Amino acid sequence: MNYLLKSLFPLLLFGLFPTQGHGEVNYFGYIAATTDHRAYGVSLTQSDPAMQLHAGLATENGLYVGTFISTFNFIDDASPYEAGENLETDLYAGYRFGLSEELVLSVTLYQYLIQGTDRGISLDFTELMIDLYSPYGQFSFSHTLNDILGDLSQDSAYRVEYNKSLALWDTALSLDIQLGHWNTKDALGEAYLYYNLGISAPIGAVMASIAYNGTDSSGESLFGDIAEGTYYAKLTWAF
Repeated sequence: MNYLLKSLFPLLLFGLFPTQGHGEVNYFGYIAATTDHRAYGVSLTQSDPAMQLHAGLATENGLYVGTFISTFNFIDDASPYEAGENLETDLYAGYRFGLSEELVLSVTLYQYLIQGTDRGISLDFTELMIDLYSPYGQFSFSHTLNDILGDLSQDSAYRVEYNKSLALWDTALSLDIQLGHWNTKDALGEAYLYYNLGISAPIGAVMASIAYNGTDSSGESLFGDIAEGTYYAKLTWAF
């Protein structure tokens, strides 16, 4: 992560919300406990449990900022490449556009900060994401803006993803679907598919979910056991 990005994110997080000019400011977030912190079809905690916090602010005119914090252990402690990483802190800022009553477009800049790494090792990276929310689901396109695990800053490195939650009959249950493709071929030698299929239901004030998550054979060849398909469970309390 370069010096410009280090300087930009505090400005985005704290400079977008003066006391006047943006209308009402609302907060949002959740606290979660999960049996496995998974993203892009891969375990980011070596299949171990994780605690997570997500909090943010949004204005009436579409601006929003936030942070996501989770325990983190992407590289196996027994690996010669183990870097000591133990915490993930994500900062983001963006703008949401209402295209119509049913279509919303958002543009978000994410900074992923990985703490606890050994001196001289950085797993931080930055991502620009465009999301289209529609009655047919959420369609996402993102591009990594700097290097991680090879050169993911190349123009050819991108990620596309689809998410959809479907109500099951006349119950509080929902079917949660995710399908994604990460083109990392030039950077890592492989492009791969990832997926998540789960069921969620409220239990009092807590949302409980269980899902099956993983990658295709290309993802498994890239990341090994942590990319194999597996079940995980999550409890989320929104505030």
